[in-house]
Amino acid sequence: MATQAIPLPDHPHENNQGPQYTRREAVRAGLCTKAEYVIAATYYEYVVRNHRTAGTPPNEWEPQAVVGRQLSAPYERDAHDLLVMRLKNQADPGLDAIDRLCDDIQTTIDAAGKLPEDVSTPETNKVYSGRAAAARVEQLTDRVEADRADGYRHHDRAPAWLRFISHVAPWAEALGFLAFLTYYLNVPIVSPWRDWMGWTFSLILVVYIMLGQTWLVDHAARAHNHAREVQADGQKHQAEISRRHRLGYLLVTAAIAIGITTALIERGLDTLGRAETAVTVVMVMLAITTGLLMPTLAFLGKALDGSKVSRERDALSDDLDADRERYDVLVDEAESDLAVARSLDRELVEKVVPAILRDVQNVVDEAWAPYNFLRLQLGGLSNAPIHNSTATEVELATGSRTRPPLYNGIPGAEPVSLQPVIDRDSQLAALRVRLEELTLRLRQLPPHPWDHSSADRITVLEP
Repeated sequence: MATQAIPLPDHPHENNQGPQYTRREAVRAGLCTKAEYVIAATYYEYVVRNHRTAGTPPNEWEPQAVVGRQLSAPYERDAHDLLVMRLKNQADPGLDAIDRLCDDIQTTIDAAGKLPEDVSTPETNKVYSGRAAAARVEQLTDRVEADRADGYRHHDRAPAWLRFISHVAPWAEALGFLAFLTYYLNVPIVSPWRDWMGWTFSLILVVYIMLGQTWLVDHAARAHNHAREVQADGQKHQAEISRRHRLGYLLVTAAIAIGITTALIERGLDTLGRAETAVTVVMVMLAITTGLLMPTLAFLGKALDGSKVSRERDALSDDLDADRERYDVLVDEAESDLAVARSLDRELVEKVVPAILRDVQNVVDEAWAPYNFLRLQLGGLSNAPIHNSTATEVELATGSRTRPPLYNGIPGAEPVSLQPVIDRDSQLAALRVRLEELTLRLRQLPPHPWDHSSADRITVLEP
């Protein structure tokens, strides 16, 4: 609601009629709030008294600079407190997040820089550096390809399912024997005191299966595998020796396996008596499976599992694949963290801090309401106050632009200190330098020696 101001007497010695409005009139007319009226009244007498003493014409009775400074001071303090609080609650978490990301990126790059790690294979127990292992795989692959071109297939690995069975066969065989002894021979496995003889026999049988027969089958399979390999290499004498070893191990293994299986079937038939045919068939099949089939599968899984060359090649390839995967994951993680850090940087500079400064500026500008009402109470002022800011712009470290101070423009008012913003700005500038250094380190990481073309080549050679 606009209200015409009543001019004050032109002569400095004429009586002043006092404030233009009472509090009730001003509040009712919407010229100010009760609090703003009190603030204006606090400085009214001071302004009038000093202008009368100085002999200032009434139409020039502007509030003195000291009035503008003191009137604005509470708003400036509130604005400063708001600035500090908002920066602490909204800007600092982003800066801390960028700092943590920098630490994580540095750790990730350090870990990636240590790759490839040294690798070894159970075939030779020789330790290779990552690059030497990659070169060794290429060398072994060339040899496999050359032998295949000459018609040799001894490098072909056994199917994955057969290799798996060969590893679990001893355990499956032991469990099968325990089941057979428990359900068909009535051996009290969990109550040994009821039949010490039967329980002891079962224990010896299972220990033999887990240790003795596994050892015999393993050596027979290795001898057969070695005979195939040296035969292909033209070492007929060594091949003959390996075949003799294989035969010896197999004869001992077969004799014991057939003897145990036959004894179990015979004992099972005696125990079952005149049981149903289906029950008897299941008993016989279980005995044959555990006694003969499992050792046979264990033998085939190792005897036909390629050559020492192909196994070493595949083991090194698997280790290099895992190492390359870790390298790729680390590089991707570092790149992702860098992107997140830059996104947080942009959000701070373009959204968070500008929003804080706008809100702080609004608090500073709230001083205009009581200041303008004070001028209205003085009356006779024809011109708007001049915004004479003596505050200089502040240059920020994170950009070439300077940012104007937080200042309301009231004559005599002081700008709100931007030091909290400058401190965060310097911190962000240091973080940007660190991010650039980490980006450079990431780009300078040497490429992993194991590339995907090498892995694809190995895959093609699988049967």
